[in-house]
Amino acid sequence: MTTNQWVIPFYQKQFEWLQDIEDEMTGYMQKEADTIEEQIGVKFKSMLDIGAGIGSIARTLDARGIAMTTLELVPELVEAAKRRSSKTIDIHLGDFYTHEFAKQFDVVSYFDGFGIGSDDDQLTLLKRMKNWVTDDGTIIIDIYNPNYWRNIAAGKAMKIDVAERIYSFDEVGCRMVDSWWHKEKPDEIVTQSLRCYTIDEISTMCNKAGLTIIGIFPGGAMDFDNGAYVETATLSTCLSYRIKLKKNL
Repeated sequence: MTTNQWVIPFYQKQFEWLQDIEDEMTGYMQKEADTIEEQIGVKFKSMLDIGAGIGSIARTLDARGIAMTTLELVPELVEAAKRRSSKTIDIHLGDFYTHEFAKQFDVVSYFDGFGIGSDDDQLTLLKRMKNWVTDDGTIIIDIYNPNYWRNIAAGKAMKIDVAERIYSFDEVGCRMVDSWWHKEKPDEIVTQSLRCYTIDEISTMCNKAGLTIIGIFPGGAMDFDNGAYVETATLSTCLSYRIKLKKNL
């Protein structure tokens, strides 16, 4: 099993168009690290972040004394992470479905990206994450909320730096569809498609993987009318919500 074919081209282009934006996000990353530590709720020493991109959150937590390991599929993002990161961060290039780790971690996280493949793919990934976390450890995952993408975001367009994007919703597959292009090359479009889950749906899937949801945290949402991002929305209107998982022992 390998990750969907659209993934590498999409994230390569996204990185190419937005690679300077991290310098503007230092304050956000500190707040996000605060949130992660609060949501975990106990002291933890080690963490594996998959889909880690250029490693922004890993660097922030590494600076707080957490032993960070990252896993990312896209070579350009891994190289950027290595250039920007301390050698104390263990950075891996690899596929979620095939990469192996020789140890377990207190926390395993997947931020802003769960839902790439089919339901079977997601179930396989949950089982792998269960194997990567210690018996008393915690898994946290961002889950895309179908109500937001179906009823709020679909049809909306945005501009970010040199990139433009438009959202749509695949009703049959219950997937958010996010299409990007460079403003000077509107015919060269790259698209990501992520499966959205209700709480009941993702809870059922987690149970099949031997995991139980013990916490649910609503995320933010885009206020398209005012062109502003709202950092905390309701569970029904957030673009994604974070689930906190424990192993069923």
